[in-house]
Amino acid sequence: MGGRLEFEVVPLVGVGPVRLGMTRDEARAAIGVAVTPFAKVPDAVWQTDAFHGAAFQVFYSGDRPIVDFIELSAGSRVEAVLSGLTVFATPADEVIAQISAQSPFDANDRELGFSYVFPQLELALWRPVIPESPDDPDGKCFATVGVGTPGYFSRLG
Repeated sequence: MGGRLEFEVVPLVGVGPVRLGMTRDEARAAIGVAVTPFAKVPDAVWQTDAFHGAAFQVFYSGDRPIVDFIELSAGSRVEAVLSGLTVFATPADEVIAQISAQSPFDANDRELGFSYVFPQLELALWRPVIPESPDDPDGKCFATVGVGTPGYFSRLG
């Protein structure tokens, strides 16, 4: 299959060719590769669409499936580019500093350190572990990045 696939993450807009607010059919056509729908959570109204080996996931809401949240995951050919930074290869502290210059993160997040949610941008970054020291590679970079529609994180709250 070849090299890495870079997708630009634009808060409140979308990721790569997929835009928040698109219909399921529009999102599938925009990404243009095979889709694997699955139930991410048992009570989901709409199945989540997974692309690129589940590294690019699209979540839907509403009376008809409308793109509500898009999440990219590290560990595959997919790379997320956010404000010019390659999210899965840039140290988390650098990503946090750059995004924080635009908008504050939720300092009251129960998972702060693992998770950074920027409510004004409807942007979330997550890693499974926090490095134990500056030399510890585990958790040095984020493992996922996601963007939602306006009000997405306040609806979850």
